[in-house]
Amino acid sequence: MIIVNAIVVLFSFFVFYFREFYIGELAISFLPYIILIIIILIIFSFFKFRRMKYGIKKLLLWLSVFCLGFLFLIYSREFNSFYDWARFQEFSWWNSLDILYANINRWNEDYEDLKNNIEKYDPDLIMFVEFGEKHYDNLKDFLREKYPYINSTTWSKMFIWSMVFSKYPIENWADDFSQWTWRYAYFQIKFEEKDYYVYLVHTSSPDNYDHFELRNKQLDIFLNDFWSHQYFHSGRQDNVLIIWDFNTSPWSFYYKNFKNWLGSWFVDISNKIDFLFTWNWKYLPVLWSHIDHFWMNFEASNIYMKKIYIKWSDHYWFLSKIAY
Repeated sequence: MIIVNAIVVLFSFFVFYFREFYIGELAISFLPYIILIIIILIIFSFFKFRRMKYGIKKLLLWLSVFCLGFLFLIYSREFNSFYDWARFQEFSWWNSLDILYANINRWNEDYEDLKNNIEKYDPDLIMFVEFGEKHYDNLKDFLREKYPYINSTTWSKMFIWSMVFSKYPIENWADDFSQWTWRYAYFQIKFEEKDYYVYLVHTSSPDNYDHFELRNKQLDIFLNDFWSHQYFHSGRQDNVLIIWDFNTSPWSFYYKNFKNWLGSWFVDISNKIDFLFTWNWKYLPVLWSHIDHFWMNFEASNIYMKKIYIKWSDHYWFLSKIAY
């Protein structure tokens, strides 16, 4: 028990203080599971402690439990620092811009279910990631009836796209650079005589070290571009939305850097999503993390965000209402 506790303590300290490294990044992405393991070890150690005679082993066990308790406090504080436990109140708003974000999952071929969910929520703007040629072939006629304005970006050597379908005219600002490198779409939509500048971001998944490095580079490129886009095109900060699959958890070193770069006038409203999070590992569906985010500036107001379960997707979908 002492050895197990010591290993967990050392690993947890490494994760906390060296989260910019690849192993630390992966571990901190599943922070609630680390907290759960620490709680279990403390409980088992308590029963072990009661049965042990006084001596050096009991002292070491007590010391390991003390370290685990300290880690529990700092990790719990870290976890709670992100979430806003005040929930959205669902109510209608006649002039809200309804946005559906959907990580469609490139293997998802249940087209009827996809159509039914789109019809059910009837958003003004649909933002797909992991949208492939087969999805386009099977959904284009259905979508074009209500969404005549389309913006697409081809990023992947596997022909996995991001697609935007809109009821309102959109102007694409991202036609003049290589999408494989940049990994985001950038466009303007006019709604209720107001301009919205919308980013659809889908960085590389850090499933290996090379992709981890690539994702970090893509985040840096996005941030370096972001401010020049706003001031160059609008001359001021308008209603700016930055939507989602960052493949970065809110406890990540890189997420915190991103947040600091955006500054205090942007807020991540995904912090109102409960701790079932936004994504699960398809090979082990009990393993969840929070890697999808929705940033908005204070010029726009969020009424609510609804979480939508899609049976063949490894991400939740989200419907958000944006208004003034």
